[in-house]
Amino acid sequence: MFQDRIVLCLFGLAWIQPFTVSLHTEHIRVKTDHVLQVIDNKFVGVTIDSSQLKYNLKYHNVSSPKLVTLGKALAPGYLRVGGTSGDFMVFDPTHNIATGQQFQLQANTWDDFNKFVHKTGLKLVLGLNLMLRDGTKWNPSNAKQLLKYSSDKGYTFAGIELGNEPNLLYRNWNTTVSDVQLGSDYKELKQVLQGTAYKSSLILGPDIAGYKDTFIKNFLSHGGASVIDVLTIHHYYFNGQTAKLEDFSKYSTMDHLISELQTVMSTVRSHHGLVAWLGETSSGYGGGTPGIGDRYVAGNLWLDKLGASAKYGLKGVLRQSLFGGYHSLLDRNNDPNPDYWLTLLYKRLVGNKVFDVPSSSNNLRLYAHCTKLNNVYNYMPGSITVYALNLNSDPVILSISDLNTKGVDTFWLTPEGGDLKSQKVQLNGKTLQLVNNQIPHMTPKALGTGTMTAPGNSFGFIVIPNANIAACRSQSHGPIIG
Repeated sequence: MFQDRIVLCLFGLAWIQPFTVSLHTEHIRVKTDHVLQVIDNKFVGVTIDSSQLKYNLKYHNVSSPKLVTLGKALAPGYLRVGGTSGDFMVFDPTHNIATGQQFQLQANTWDDFNKFVHKTGLKLVLGLNLMLRDGTKWNPSNAKQLLKYSSDKGYTFAGIELGNEPNLLYRNWNTTVSDVQLGSDYKELKQVLQGTAYKSSLILGPDIAGYKDTFIKNFLSHGGASVIDVLTIHHYYFNGQTAKLEDFSKYSTMDHLISELQTVMSTVRSHHGLVAWLGETSSGYGGGTPGIGDRYVAGNLWLDKLGASAKYGLKGVLRQSLFGGYHSLLDRNNDPNPDYWLTLLYKRLVGNKVFDVPSSSNNLRLYAHCTKLNNVYNYMPGSITVYALNLNSDPVILSISDLNTKGVDTFWLTPEGGDLKSQKVQLNGKTLQLVNNQIPHMTPKALGTGTMTAPGNSFGFIVIPNANIAACRSQSHGPIIG
């Protein structure tokens, strides 16, 4: 238990002396003698669902200076456009070729979207339509047309993938694409790219829903391993339409991800040079959880997912979504939801090298990295950033041990009004919101010592600027491609 309750009772008397509570103190000891993993500055990215292209971006004005400002603040990083609708998308700049359930990607929509991506500085990952087929094989003719048009326009793609969640195609089609055939289709994709301006773009796949061992291994052994640079899986904790508030704060839910990450990395390590990403991920699938998935409490699962993914060796995490759905970083007015601010702080504070930091309880999640070099706060090389989640209802005292705690800063996030379903988040007690459509100053709270009280059901970051850790004085990007 995180607290000791002492209840003094005098039997036979008409009163009971109120109990006193002594808070649990967690001594945070970062194991800085060994670097567990290395990530790069593009580790955290975002996605936009292909359905936004289907509706010609009419719900979000991508030429809006505010939206560009918010996207730019998340760079460097990847922006992946894909999803179920991507396997219904066709392209022709001159006339409509869509039939049946297909939709036509309009040339002007594609142009506007690429202008937005360029202005933000994010790196585009494009999902191509897998379900354009000649019998059992992928037909690349329409993909070639889209790639040629894009090349002629000077659009750049950091990565390209083929299809979305191929293990679930049966939900929308009367046919499926086997793991073996998908491997063959990816070999065809690589051949196509060799004749284009995108021959050096990363190839990502197979973008399956969850980790399915047999599917992955068959895909890799039948061509996939010789083609892909990044193994991608999609991860959601639960059905967003049926999830409850309490599901967003359960350590058992978070731990389920860890076992999946360990399995993914076991496969990746058996293929030299291959890295793994969560190519699309959020809390609940099916568009998120209304009234919860874009609120403060969703930060529990998001921050823990970032910490666990880095700790266990993944090299990328792409958040579904930048806009659209009940799990988005931005609302319908392109104003930041709580997870936007959380993501922005992560990208500003969390650096490349990952350390182990033990916790005494499942309800206290702890992660530690070098502080990001060249950060906006001018923290010196050698600094450490710890991020923590207190899933308990009671406060916990966090005490930094074995490090120089002179000048420690905290960036602690709590829900406005104490409501876990609040769509407003406070940083060190001050509500975060845009100022004239610009990112406000997100200033830390200085601690006189290395000790702070973390409120119940809250999370945040602690920076130890004077830790002077040798591994953090210079940070490489590691063996990361792209």
